[in-house]
Amino acid sequence: MVSATLTAARAAQHAQLIRQIHTAKRDLGLDDDTYRLTLARFAAGKTSSKDCSAAELHAVVEHFHDSGWPRAGGARQKPLSPRQKKMWALWQTLADQGKVRNRRMAGLLGWIAGQTDNQVQRLEWLTPAQEHTLIESLKQWEAR
Repeated sequence: MVSATLTAARAAQHAQLIRQIHTAKRDLGLDDDTYRLTLARFAAGKTSSKDCSAAELHAVVEHFHDSGWPRAGGARQKPLSPRQKKMWALWQTLADQGKVRNRRMAGLLGWIAGQTDNQVQRLEWLTPAQEHTLIESLKQWEAR
């Protein structure tokens, strides 16, 4: 009886971790190849989440958190500063114009990482000078 309960609990935990990983994949905008390479990196070469152990799945979830995917029940994300709101608004305008394929925050953060010398991956890590330069770049892109 106890063994069956433990097995059911482990299966439920495994299923929950797989759901988290697939949600993170979607939220982070990962394509299938990138997702499977990430699994292989943190799960001893396995490329399917169903084949992974709970420990391997935890490692993948932690990697996604380290990559910017928010933790459930964790600290709330800071509200955007006025400059960050401006970048977000310009990004959405570019998406509406069809100039940006990924209108989500992950798309903006990817673009920012490519535009900054130190490959900044979070809005709060930008310096005021970087924010100004990025806003001006987005404005010029919109005008083209």
